[in-house]
Amino acid sequence: MSHAEPHKTDSTPALSGIAPQLEELAARLGVKSVLVMRSDPDSMVVAATAGEATKHYTVGAAGKKAGADDSRTPLYCERVVDTDEALFVEDSRVDAIFAGNEDETEFGLHNYLGVAVHDADGRVVGTVCVLDDTAREYTADERAELDRVRAEVEKVVATDRDALG
Repeated sequence: MSHAEPHKTDSTPALSGIAPQLEELAARLGVKSVLVMRSDPDSMVVAATAGEATKHYTVGAAGKKAGADDSRTPLYCERVVDTDEALFVEDSRVDAIFAGNEDETEFGLHNYLGVAVHDADGRVVGTVCVLDDTAREYTADERAELDRVRAEVEKVVATDRDALG
C-alpha cells in the first residue's frame, strides 16, 4: 500500500506566524485549499498555502493573469484584485465568467471564495482565498473566519511591505 505525501503548509518567511491559522481554516471549512496570493502586474503568486491542494499550490507558484486578453478566462484572484471586492463562485463550471479557468481545468477546484488584502496605504496587494472541489455555499460565520485571517495578513503586510514575497 503506498502512502501519499502529506500536504505541507508553507508560506513566505514573513507569513510563517499565520500559517497555522491557514491550516485551521482549511480544516474548519473542509476545503481543499487556503491561499494567500500576491498580485504582481502580470500574475498572481502564491505567498502562503494550506490544505490538501498544497501539492498544486506551492509558494512562489504563479498563475498568469488574463488582463485585457478577452480570449482568456480571468483568474478568480485577479478579479478580486481588480474590483477590490469579495468574490464567491459556487461552481465555475456553470459560471459565465469563470467556466474553464485554470484552477478548475488543472486542479478540479471549481468553488471559490476570496477577499482582497490591502497594504498600509489601502492598496490591494493580494488576496486570501479558499478553493474546493465541491459546489457549496459558505455561512456568514465561515465568511467571517476568512475575513479574520485577511485581517491578520494585513497586519503583517502593514509592517512588512514585502511580506507576500
